[in-house]
Amino acid sequence: MEPIAKKFALAASSMLLAASAFGATTIGNTSADDVTLDAHSADAFVFTSGWNPQAGLSGNTSGMGGTFNNFGSGDWTLLGKLDGGSGSGFGLNSALDFSFDVGDGKTGTWTITNTSASEDISLDLVLSLKAANGAAAFLFDNQTVNAGQTLGGTWSIEWFTGNNQANPGFSNLTMFGREIAAVPEPGEYAMLLAGLGLIALVARRRKAL
Repeated sequence: MEPIAKKFALAASSMLLAASAFGATTIGNTSADDVTLDAHSADAFVFTSGWNPQAGLSGNTSGMGGTFNNFGSGDWTLLGKLDGGSGSGFGLNSALDFSFDVGDGKTGTWTITNTSASEDISLDLVLSLKAANGAAAFLFDNQTVNAGQTLGGTWSIEWFTGNNQANPGFSNLTMFGREIAAVPEPGEYAMLLAGLGLIALVARRRKAL
């Protein structure tokens, strides 16, 4: 019969081997060009181990930290969530909708659609992908989606999990936006300038009186 101490040692060794087989989730080869939109790479990205952007009713932006602070300010708004495989029509914002093709689980495509028939939309847009015990967020700064327009892009998971440095499979997708604003039409700019000119004229006349 084996001594108790030896049994504990063997058990501990087995647990360590099992843990090392899974390994840590690390940034690997993740970079801004892992996600594209309208043939352009993301403007910035952040990878955070142990982060789930989908957590909570409004999503969880804690894993972004201050990485995107140089690209704007304001609170992030949850635009949509997708858990699992491919999906479409999962946007929460009334004017923006999304589709996501899970592909082989490590690379695929996605789209964003402005469902408004008359207003262009400009926003800071973040696509967050979770896989294994980590997630990466990709920022498209001041992204404009014209009225009725659909923009397409690609995505890939390049971080590592396990000692064999494998790329994990897709788990969930979360979309965030901030500074969401309608972009005025050219005619609206003309009306705005005319209005400012009228205000300036009235102010001058009052000053002359």
